[in-house]
Amino acid sequence: MSEIRVGGQAFGDGVLMRSKKYWALVREDGSTEFGSVTSWLDHHPKWNIFFIRSIISFIEMIKFGFKTYTKMPAANNRKLLFWMGIYVAVTLPLSILLRTWIGDGILVNTAFQFFCFMAALWALSRGMSGRVWSFHGAEHKAVNAYEEGKDLNNPAAIQSCSRVHPRCGTNLVFILLVLMALYFPYPEAKLNVLFTGFYTLFSLAISLELFRQLVRFPKSIITRIVLFGGRLLQKFVTTREPDDGQVAIASKALQLVLALESMDEAKARS
Repeated sequence: MSEIRVGGQAFGDGVLMRSKKYWALVREDGSTEFGSVTSWLDHHPKWNIFFIRSIISFIEMIKFGFKTYTKMPAANNRKLLFWMGIYVAVTLPLSILLRTWIGDGILVNTAFQFFCFMAALWALSRGMSGRVWSFHGAEHKAVNAYEEGKDLNNPAAIQSCSRVHPRCGTNLVFILLVLMALYFPYPEAKLNVLFTGFYTLFSLAISLELFRQLVRFPKSIITRIVLFGGRLLQKFVTTREPDDGQVAIASKALQLVLALESMDEAKARS
C-alpha cells in the first residue's frame, strides 16, 4: 500500500485521525469510533479550481469539526461552548472599542489579531482541558512516525519523533493571521463592513491555497521560511510532550485509519 496522507484532531480525552476517505477516533476510556468521509469536490471535479475549492474545503472542514465535537460528552460540549462564548464576549466589544478609541492602524490591528489568536487558544484549552495540547503532540508524533517508516506499535520509536508537523492547522492559522494583520479598512463606515467581509474571505482562500502548495514540498527552503512562525507556535504553544499512553492512543487511531484504507484498496483490486 502506498503512503496515505493522514492528519488528525486532538481532543481533551483522545485523538481523531483522518485520511481522505476515513476517520477514526480513539479515547482514553478505550472507546473507538470510525467512519467514512467524502468531499463534495470528489463528485463535482469541475469546481476544483483556485479560490472556489478553498472556500468549499473550508466549509467542509468546519462541518466535519462540528460533527466530531458532537461526539464529545454533553458536559464537555457545554464547557467548551461556555468558554468560547466568553472569548466572543470579550474580543467582539474590545474590537469595537479599539477602533473607536485608537483607530485602524496596522500596528493596532496586528496586535489585536495576535491577542485574539492567543485568547482563542486559551479559551479552547479551558473548554477542553489543557491535555488537548499533549494529545495534539501525540497526534503529530504518530503521523511523523508513520511518515518516517517507524514501528507504530513501539511507543519509544514514536516518542523519538517531533511533535511539530508541517501540515498542522497551526501553520495555516499563522498564515491567515499574517494576512489579516495587514488589513487596512476603508475609512468610510458603510464600505468598511463590506470590505472587511471580502478581505476576510480573500485572506482565507489565499491562505488555504498557499498552504496547499507549501505542504507538497515540506523540505523546501521557501516552505520552511513561510511556516517558520507556525512551527514556533506549535513548539511553544499548541503542542506539549505527550506520555506513552497518549502516544499509544494516537497510534491506535492512526492504525485504524490505515487498516480501513488497506481494506478499501484490497476491495478495489478484487
